[in-house]
Amino acid sequence: MEVGKMLTYMMFVLVPIVAIIIYIMISWNALPECKAEISGTKFVILGSLKSCADACWSKHNFGQDIFSDDCFLVTVSPNITITRSEMDSFFGSVAKVYLDSLEPNNAYLIKVRYNSTGKEISLIQFEKTAQQI
Repeated sequence: MEVGKMLTYMMFVLVPIVAIIIYIMISWNALPECKAEISGTKFVILGSLKSCADACWSKHNFGQDIFSDDCFLVTVSPNITITRSEMDSFFGSVAKVYLDSLEPNNAYLIKVRYNSTGKEISLIQFEKTAQQI
């Protein structure tokens, strides 16, 4: 009888501990978030685009996916000029940048794309919106 009670008490302790461990593991593996509209300083915009590139890369099994995909379409509104060389140096090997410089007071649509043939994430200027901000 005593063994049965002891096993029951152990189950009451072990089940919540295992549930907490599983919850922590799932929350650590959560995908980075990609915002649909990004505005602000140079580093806010570049950091947000990097999180979009990271989310796209992990979505496609870190380069193991065989299908190309347009992961995100992001509207970017910088308040300072961001040159292509600044973007290239910021992203390094994380993503290839196919953009011209981003000028202040303009809105740009940027496509975050997974390219399966090159096993890369590309940032492509989809279009410059006609409206001034």
